Amino acid sequence: MKQINRNLFFVFFLIVPLSITFPLNSQSNAERVDYLLEQLQNPLDYDSQQEIKGAIIRIWAISKSSQIQEKINSIGHFINLHQYQGAEDLLTEIIMEQEDFLDAYYKRAIVHYYQGEILNAQDDLYKTLALEPRHFDALKVLGFILEKQDKRTEAINIYTKLHKILPYDETIIEKLKSLEKTI
Repeated sequence: MKQINRNLFFVFFLIVPLSITFPLNSQSNAERVDYLLEQLQNPLDYDSQQEIKGAIIRIWAISKSSQIQEKINSIGHFINLHQYQGAEDLLTEIIMEQEDFLDAYYKRAIVHYYQGEILNAQDDLYKTLALEPRHFDALKVLGFILEKQDKRTEAINIYTKLHKILPYDETIIEKLKSLEKTI
């Protein structure tokens, strides 16, 4: 319990703008992500893992521009209304404005997947991973897609990379065991 409280304490101060321990001016988002990913290498309970992963995802979702941030924040509206083409168009526009915004590529991959555009989804997942090879959600979705395509060896390779990032995630451990039995 002490470990959990300590980790949640650090997560809180890494994402709160006026943090006394880690002021925003002295620590970049990349450094925050590095620190949080390092925390996931320790045995944590499920809730602590989820908190840390959520903090990382929130950092990855931050754009360099407030205008782009407003656009990316509106994507959920399109998805909730099943207006996938509108979401895809807006995400493509965002990517054209900020080519290194990994959250836009990731979200566009999900939209492609919803539309049944599996190859486009894979392409955007690989673009996401080119920008951030430790993007655990992109790895998870890519592994799932490869698994559904019956590319078990490739899926195992992706899930193995994911396991190195999230070594105590039981679902990944079980997924690897299950896939290895089929080969």
